[in-house]
Parts: sequence; structure tokens; C-alpha cells
Amino acid sequence: MIAAQRIRVTGVVQGVGFRPFVWRLARELSLAGWVRNDSGGVEITVEGSVAGLKAMVERIRLEAPPLARIDEIRTTALQPQGMREFKIAASAANECTTMIGEDTAVCEACLAELFDPANRRWRHAFITCTHCGPRYTIAFALPYDRSRTSMGSFALCAECAKEYENPEDRRFHAEPTCCPACGPQLRLLDEGGRAMDGDPIAGTLALIRAGAIVAVKGLGGYHLVCDARNAEAVSRLRERKNREAKPLAIMAANVHSLEGLVELDAESRALLESPERPIVLAPKSSHEDALTGIAPGMAHYGVMLPATPVQWLLFHEAAGRPAGVQWVRQPQPMLLVMTSANPGGEPLVIDDEEALTRL
Repeated sequence: MIAAQRIRVTGVVQGVGFRPFVWRLARELSLAGWVRNDSGGVEITVEGSVAGLKAMVERIRLEAPPLARIDEIRTTALQPQGMREFKIAASAANECTTMIGEDTAVCEACLAELFDPANRRWRHAFITCTHCGPRYTIAFALPYDRSRTSMGSFALCAECAKEYENPEDRRFHAEPTCCPACGPQLRLLDEGGRAMDGDPIAGTLALIRAGAIVAVKGLGGYHLVCDARNAEAVSRLRERKNREAKPLAIMAANVHSLEGLVELDAESRALLESPERPIVLAPKSSHEDALTGIAPGMAHYGVMLPATPVQWLLFHEAAGRPAGVQWVRQPQPMLLVMTSANPGGEPLVIDDEEALTRL
């Protein structure tokens, strides 16, 4: 017996790989129909066996993508229309009642490509896929489609378009996807806004090692960055931010790089390595400050791990550009101060021109 139904899924279900997940599930269950984003969440029209329809609803609830959060699944019975295939349909826009996921740290699969010299995305500062990267900060409107993000002006090259259109690829309908041939380009600018010669990551690391303070653009704004082990650079950063005593956050390559600096329990480690990459307050390992000027008079340091490709690339450069991901789990000596680039009490700096004048 052939039956049909409409399935409405609400929650954090856009920008998390939900449509390709539903597509693959429908194919596995031999169901026909379509799935699309709309301003209320995800809408699915599906027909097939009664057992298949029931299994789809159950498995959506149990097997949703890791970044998704399902608030509700509603079903409505329909008359079968004799559909023969399952497809991803164009999004429908109306009054918005849904939400998209937050930005998340680079996933393991993307890190493997980022540090593989044979991969076309080797050291690509904007690497991302369905399971990681920017979401909230690049979206202008919902439903969440590439045309409604800051990536809409970057046309996909032939290779990226092939990945984007392939349901078996993890970049299937990954809206921020791009590569060095078709995406944004990384630049290092001097204080006058002039592009500096050479590799931007290598140039940035050289400046940091020389004691400079660099404004590094991230997701949703800039960080001011300096060598956390350079007391003079930290002092200048405090002076320029007019921040005499408040603690500064430290970024390390991994939890192993924090050994001897802070005490981390299992919960703190899990938080540091979570996709959200929060700053975690951790007790100092010693009563004496190992890092002069970072958290004077405090019993804790605020620590965090890399979240964006640019941050990872700075640590990769400092490690000597090793191939593979083995180094990612090994202690790295470099520690960076990462603090928001807004002068005290003022809004975040997010625009490039504004950064050149205010920073």
C-alpha cells in the first residue's frame, strides 16, 4: 500500500546538512518526494510504503545531523501523487519563524584536507563543509541558501559545483563551500591598508614573533593577536586597548599545549574541544604567573582552541607546515593572545575600512 505525508521539522535545521541527510534517508528507504528549506524550518513531502514513512519520521528524530536540533516533527497525511524520485527542491520564502545553527569549528575531515599538500584545499583559509564553518555570521536572510549569504557573490568553480551538486559528497548543498580558485582571498595589510607581499599567514606569524600586534579577521569581527609569551607585546596591547588589569584570553593549538599552564578536568577538555570552541576558565597550574601580564592577580587563565582555518594555519605555520594531522594532537609551544578588537566599551569592529581607521 502506497501512502503519502507532509513532514514539517522545526528547530535548528538549516545550515546543518539537514536536506542532504533527508535525501539520503529517502533513497535508503525507497521513498519519493522532495525536501526544501522554508522560513519555518524544513518541509518534506514524501510517499511510499507505510513502513517506510514511519521509519523516515523515526530516523529523522534519532539520526539527525550532529549540528541539528529538532524541536518538533509534525506529520500530515496526503494523497499519493505517483512521484518516482526524491529531490531537493528550491527553498520557499515567507514569514520567517526558523533559525540556523551557530558558527562551528573546523571539523576533522576539513582539517585533514587543510594539511594535506596533495589536496586542492591545502592551506585554504576558507575551508568548510556541511558539518563545520560559518553559518549565522554569513547569513543575510532565511531560508538559508547561498544566495542569501555573503558567499552569494562568489560563483562556484566547476570542481566545487560538482561537490555541491553531488548528494554523496559532504559538501552537498554546503552553502559556504569554496576553494582557492573560486572563494575569497586572504590578504595581509599594513596600517595604511596596502597589501603586503608574500604569503599572508607566514607574514602574520613573522610579525607576531617580532612582537607586533595584528588584527586578525574572524567570524563576526576581529581579534587583536600577539605572542602571549612576549610580556612587552602584551603590555603594549593593554595600553592600546586601555585595559590595565582585566584578563586576556589565550589560544593554544590543543589541550596538550596547555599542560603545565592550567589544570584541565574532563569537562573542561570537552568544552575546549567542542564545535562551539568557547573560552574556558581553568585554574593556573602554579601560583606564579607563567605568562606575564595575561591575568595578573587571577587564579585562572581564560583558554581556548582554534576555531577558524586562519587560526589553525597560524599554528600550522609555527609548526613548520607539517603534512597530515598528527601534529594537531602534539604539544605546540606557541600561545597567542586573542582578544576582541573593540576599544573598551565600544561596538565590535566588523568592517574592513573601519578596522583600518579604528584599529
